[in-house]
Amino acid sequence: MDSDTKRAAYHTSAYQASGSAMMSFEPINRIHQHICAFHAYSTDHTRHVEAHHFCTHYTPDFHQCVIYDSGAADARLIGIEYIVSEKIFEGLPPDEKKYWHSHKYEVESGLLQLQVKGAIPTAATDVAEQPAMLELQRTYGKTIHTWAYDIHPDLPLGPPNLMLSYTSDENAPPADLVKARDEKWGMDTAGKRKLRAGYLPPYEKRPESDMWQDTGECISFEPQERNVKQ
Repeated sequence: MDSDTKRAAYHTSAYQASGSAMMSFEPINRIHQHICAFHAYSTDHTRHVEAHHFCTHYTPDFHQCVIYDSGAADARLIGIEYIVSEKIFEGLPPDEKKYWHSHKYEVESGLLQLQVKGAIPTAATDVAEQPAMLELQRTYGKTIHTWAYDIHPDLPLGPPNLMLSYTSDENAPPADLVKARDEKWGMDTAGKRKLRAGYLPPYEKRPESDMWQDTGECISFEPQERNVKQ
């Protein structure tokens, strides 16, 4: 073991020991849902990244999620997503709605899935996820990634990015990307799509969501230097 490896191992073990013995992790311990999906960059719909959401149901109408690039122990923390019900979304100001995307297609297409432990049978997962999919079909998300790991894999460089979801087969992530995700995590997007068609009700998303489809424009976060207010 070289000196850098020894240093990293000592650093990790020291922090883990002091953390578990001395500190509380109440907000993190409230996370109870792991959802895997894909996001596209608002300014570049050719860039697709896998996104693992670890979510807390803050209220029945509001969820908050931390997002990692995988479900592995060494996953990179890449962003956050806030999820609101249709009722909350309808009450948002018009300028605010520009930040939000719908989840209808993600759910109905099977792209968005609960990720479970490998030992759990598929049939059990299909039953367990139904209440979540029935709810998520009618929700809206505001997603910001702080780590563009597809370009900068080692460090979270550059400004944050507003991320979008998908609204149709025409703008869905490439089939080979979805296939690789499914094979890696034991998922079946095509199977979920067929199964959900049998229990999800018809639903038309709010027209004020996914505004880029109507305007051809999107929100981007461009760095600006300004005088400091003191």
